[in-house]
Amino acid sequence: MAHMGIVISKESWAVLREEPLYSARFIDREGAEEMALVVRVEDLDSFLEAHPPLSLTLTAWHSPQGTWVVALAYQLHPTFGEAKAGVFYLNPRQAADAEILRKLQRQESLCVIFLSADCSEHYTVGVVQPPQELARCQQLIENINQTLAGEQPAEDYDPAFEAARQEFQVRYSVQDLLNRNAKHSYTL
Repeated sequence: MAHMGIVISKESWAVLREEPLYSARFIDREGAEEMALVVRVEDLDSFLEAHPPLSLTLTAWHSPQGTWVVALAYQLHPTFGEAKAGVFYLNPRQAADAEILRKLQRQESLCVIFLSADCSEHYTVGVVQPPQELARCQQLIENINQTLAGEQPAEDYDPAFEAARQEFQVRYSVQDLLNRNAKHSYTL
C-alpha cells in the first residue's frame, strides 16, 4: 500500500460531513481520471496500521426481468475493534453510476481516504488491485456494457432498478456478498 496525497472539491467535503460513520462513498478526484473511496470513521488511529484497511467486493447481478444491479460490498478492518461492513448499489444504466464503473475498471490502485468523525483529519492510502482481480472487474463491467449497448440511459429514478435492487437485497446479505468467491466478485 502506498500513501497518497488528495485533492477533493469543497462540494465533496460538504457531502462527506453529512455521511454516517463507516459509510463508504466513491467520489471523483478533482483533476484526475480516477475515483477515491472515502469513509468517515470514529477513530482514525484504528486504521493507520491496518493491512489491509478494507476489503471491497464487486458483484453484478442480472435480474430475471433483465435489469443489472451492481453491488459494492465493503468491510473495514481496523487494527483493534470489530470490523464494519456495508454495501452500496450502482445502476449501470444511470450516467453517474456508469462513470464510477468506467473509472473503477481503469484503476490499478484505489485511493482510500479515512476521515476523522469531524472531518478535521484524514489518512489516505492507495490499495493496489492484483492484476487478475482488475482483469476480472474489467471483464465484468465490459459484459454489462455490452448487454446495455443501445439502451437509453435511465432517469434519476429508475423503478426497474429499484425493484431489482430490492429483490437482490432479499436474496443476498452484506455478509453473503463479502464471502462470495464467485467469478463476478473481486477483493482489494
